[in-house]
Amino acid sequence: MHDPGPDHFGLIRMEEDQCWRFLERHRLGRVGLVQLGHPMIYPVNYALDGRSVVFRSAPGSKLVAADRGPMVAFEVDEASETFETGTSVVVHGALHEVTDRAERERLRGLGIRPWAPGARDHFLRVEARWISGRAIGVEGAVDGLGADGG
Repeated sequence: MHDPGPDHFGLIRMEEDQCWRFLERHRLGRVGLVQLGHPMIYPVNYALDGRSVVFRSAPGSKLVAADRGPMVAFEVDEASETFETGTSVVVHGALHEVTDRAERERLRGLGIRPWAPGARDHFLRVEARWISGRAIGVEGAVDGLGADGG
């Protein structure tokens, strides 16, 4: 894979495969959606299922939003304030609930463990339409090392 190099802002643009590898290394992200006319951001524990993001939810805001199949943004980042480095990947796509029983059973095998208390029996999927990632501070961030070098 070639290094796309810095953009005109001095940030390193990541290639699509680099973005997906970065997401594979993490388990906590944020889903952003518009609710009642206001932008909202929710932290979620997630797993990848191919080229989509899956997380579990209780009844509530995210589940209501999923009924409408809205476009959402899902973001994971990693930063070091000490070294002023960071990496951020954003998946843009449609949010929907997975209702097929066999598919839900398969998704249970992904091992998504929500940190929030209570039953989170609904599986929500962000079907990626596009993905983008940028890094700042260290070129190694785009090679799968991330902002903390690990």
